[in-house]
Amino acid sequence: MKKKGYWLVFLVLTLCLLTSPAMAQKHYLNMGSTSSTSGVYAWCVATANVINKSQNDIQVTVIESGAALDNLRKIKAGVFDFALCVDLPSAFQMVRGMDTFQKEKWEDVRWLFTRNITADRLYVRKDSGVTTFKELKGKKFCPGIPGSASADYIFKFNDLLKADIKLMPAAIGDAVDAMKNGAIIGLSKTSPLDSLDAAMIEVNLTLPITVIGYSEDDVAKIRERYPYMIFLETPKGKIKQLPEVGPIMEECAIVGAVASARLPEELGYKIVKAYVENLEEVASAYPAIKGWDPVADFFKNVPPGGEIYAHAGLIRYAQERGIEVPERFIPPEYKK
Repeated sequence: MKKKGYWLVFLVLTLCLLTSPAMAQKHYLNMGSTSSTSGVYAWCVATANVINKSQNDIQVTVIESGAALDNLRKIKAGVFDFALCVDLPSAFQMVRGMDTFQKEKWEDVRWLFTRNITADRLYVRKDSGVTTFKELKGKKFCPGIPGSASADYIFKFNDLLKADIKLMPAAIGDAVDAMKNGAIIGLSKTSPLDSLDAAMIEVNLTLPITVIGYSEDDVAKIRERYPYMIFLETPKGKIKQLPEVGPIMEECAIVGAVASARLPEELGYKIVKAYVENLEEVASAYPAIKGWDPVADFFKNVPPGGEIYAHAGLIRYAQERGIEVPERFIPPEYKK
């Protein structure tokens, strides 16, 4: 009996150790991001940091990438477990198998959380005299990072509108240098609605720049062909560093993080929870997220017909917070 008692104590202690947090299974996840030269890269690193510090048995590795389109393809391939810097229109195209992803349809893309709504802003040298997209005709312009969604859209718009712009994709650092030395007239850079991108603020200190938009006719033609594109009016004075700019029409996007249906609900939930509940820390590294709700703003701002499914973990977290999740966002794998 005495020996059996020892074995019983040993068994109980062993089970306690195996089920304790210290012995819990560690999940190592690869997170797609963007170019390390981008100002948005700080957001990616800060996001990974708060997830890793949340004692949720998740260890995230940040991997540099070509942004949205590259991230989506690598999630599909299983290279990334989830990714940041993905805009909703790109994700929508992959889910539907249209336009950019015409031969790459994949319905398992799931929205994780929202970063903010941004403008794919068109920057040009102020001395260029250019005021609209089509006035870039015949000029050299950088549409963005090769493989990025914003660059891809500008190629589409250029073809659709027959603008005949000489597009030269490049990393942001190379594009800025080319703009400064006059090799290109300007570049496109994803930016907050009310501010210049951080890199462009620095450029403006030594090389005066301005922001241009699309004409109403351009917008109408683009929307007719690409109904998932969003254009918002930027009123005069909205861009704080360039109060004289406006009103102009800019192409905008809901941007955030996506995963696939393969990512378990529990892991998605822990990722969303860590991000939302440590938002102030992330904002200290990337202030552009201030004022945006990572959960509610997705369900609130996506128009009917333009949505993709939310990740089961996001839905679980939203419902815990009392946020209504419309039926159109709920994927078939979600267990109510």
